[in-house]
Amino acid sequence: MKSSAKEDSKISSNSPFGLSAMFEDCLGCKWTIHLLAQIRCGINRPSALIKTKKGLTTKVLNECLTRLVQFGIVEKLTYSEIPPRVEYHLTAFGQEFTEILARIEALQNKFKNGQ
Repeated sequence: MKSSAKEDSKISSNSPFGLSAMFEDCLGCKWTIHLLAQIRCGINRPSALIKTKKGLTTKVLNECLTRLVQFGIVEKLTYSEIPPRVEYHLTAFGQEFTEILARIEALQNKFKNGQ
C-alpha cells in the first residue's frame, strides 16, 4: 500500500502561494537544482539521494524534499513495508518545471560558449 503527500501542495488554484514564492523558497536552496536533476534521472530514494553530492546532509535533504512536496514539484510515496520505504517522484508540474530549468541551463551554456 502506498500513500501520496500530493494533497499538501502549496501550488494550487486557491492557494495564496504563487510562483514567485516557489522560486524564492525552493531555488534559493543550493541543493534544489541538484536534487531535481537526480530525481528526474530516476534516483528516488532518500538514501540514494544523500550519496549523490558530498556535503548534502540528511537534515538539509529532508528540508528540501519537504519544500518540493509542499510546492507540488515532487510527490512523496510511502510504502507500508517493513522496513518502511519512501520514494520521491516528479509530479506533472515538476516534470515541466525541470524541463524549463534544463532549457535555461542550455541557454546559459549557449551564451557562455559564445554561440
